[in-house]
Amino acid sequence: MVNPLLIARTAALVYRMQFASIFGSKRVLAALVLAAIPPLLGALGSKLMPESVEGQEMTGAAIFAVFGWFLSLNFVVPMLSVSIAVGAIADEVESRTITYPFTRPIPRSGLLLGRWLASLTLILALTLGSLGALALVSNWRSPGPSRELITAMMTATAIGALVYSVGAAVVGAQFKRGLIIALAYAFAFELLVANIPGSGQTLTVQYHLRAIVVDEAVLAFDDPGFVRTESMIGAAASLRKLALIAGGLLVYGCWRVSRKQFVLSS
Repeated sequence: MVNPLLIARTAALVYRMQFASIFGSKRVLAALVLAAIPPLLGALGSKLMPESVEGQEMTGAAIFAVFGWFLSLNFVVPMLSVSIAVGAIADEVESRTITYPFTRPIPRSGLLLGRWLASLTLILALTLGSLGALALVSNWRSPGPSRELITAMMTATAIGALVYSVGAAVVGAQFKRGLIIALAYAFAFELLVANIPGSGQTLTVQYHLRAIVVDEAVLAFDDPGFVRTESMIGAAASLRKLALIAGGLLVYGCWRVSRKQFVLSS
């Protein structure tokens, strides 16, 4: 049986090494550009959008809810999480360096944990920083977003980054074309199922992220039809379910990596 303390030490060492090198990758530059889109559009909206659109008053709170909901949660969070975290193990396989750490007397699960945590740190910094900047520019138009709305959106963003990133890391370790599979889930399956009324919505991460923030997002609008709230479960229930999913995926990923035979292509 592997010593949990040894796993933790390995993960900490790998985390420091990965975190120091991750900023030199081309992905980070693309990620910074992507993270800048919501606050940039929010700033343009705060300055250029009319005071009302189709009878809806476009306050700073409404602008924050629109760009935070439709752009950050639905696109930026899953895209950044998947594109960065999928390489936790897959990058080592692609660069043909996976055999080096696996020939050392270290637990394989520690390698996955350390590299995933380094990726998650970067993802959280980018997504939460992007959302924080969006909140600042939304305050250019009064009234700005409430503290409750910002907190709910930040919580959903952090939880979304956690779940999407660990799922992408596991998929990347499991399959050769992990990026394609993870993106297909995030932007094909979820886009379709999460927006079709019915119990199938509960199978998606997006449904639960929306449940975390839906009450505060609706309050930012005069129009209660901003989002369907029927059959939405509570925020606490969604948080519990997403935490269980993330934990289960992480345990499975550690187990799978510790037993998989990685075959390098010629």
